[in-house]
Amino acid sequence: MSEQNLDSDFQKKSSLPVDIMKLLMVLAFILLAGAISHYWQGVIICLGASVGMFLAERSGSSRRREFLFLLGIPLLSYWLVLMSSFLLYSDDVTAAQVSLWALIGLCTGIVPAALSVVVLSIASALIDKLTGLCLLKYDWNHIH
Repeated sequence: MSEQNLDSDFQKKSSLPVDIMKLLMVLAFILLAGAISHYWQGVIICLGASVGMFLAERSGSSRRREFLFLLGIPLLSYWLVLMSSFLLYSDDVTAAQVSLWALIGLCTGIVPAALSVVVLSIASALIDKLTGLCLLKYDWNHIH
């Protein structure tokens, strides 16, 4: 490992408490937006997207792992919201219905999951430009 890689790894690890505070601020802003709008399904997906972006920043050098965090966590959030609402509002549920809704949730959740990451990236960039407060900063152009 080169000295530059060691320095960047040390900087990433040393700023972890600061980054966690920034993540907590983002989560608080998202929850505040949910309290104002009462659109809790979207809030849960955005919470998953913000955690996914945070983990993708910290994932190291694997593009596959970054992709898993960026899309997988918001997709899981969407899927859990869909499955919980399906199970809460259905009386007699068969295993076939649960399987079908699980598959539908995974197929239809890709677009909202990706959109939530894009929206959070744009919102974070706007907040950074307007206030100078850099909350979520995922570098889309880095090459490993």
